[in-house]
Amino acid sequence: MSELDIRKWLSNITETVKNRDLKKHMDLVSENVVIYGMPKGNTLNYADWYSRRKNEFERGILKDLSYHNLQVKNFGLRRLIFSIEEIMDGNSGDMAVINKQVILEQEKDEQWRVVEETIKNWKFIKAHK
Repeated sequence: MSELDIRKWLSNITETVKNRDLKKHMDLVSENVVIYGMPKGNTLNYADWYSRRKNEFERGILKDLSYHNLQVKNFGLRRLIFSIEEIMDGNSGDMAVINKQVILEQEKDEQWRVVEETIKNWKFIKAHK
């Protein structure tokens, strides 16, 4: 059941980006989320995630998210840990490929939300003009 929950969450997060639905997108993110491994060494929280997505949606920067190479690491009754490759496609043709570990938790309302992400590595691919 755990891999099915992960795939459902990934599908939901992808759909919210395609539809630029910030409310539904942020409902998949815990208010206690922490993102580690940012290029400048800083961490991001819920407010940072919200600001970035709001900006990307309003300005039409982010076109699509896709996920590949799911590797389930650990699962419990209310916690799922997995590694994944995320591809962020920009409307400009630029692309970011991010390898990360993600932790989902089933919160009190029974909704699975991301509580932690650790970026292992990433590469930016500039569009050919």
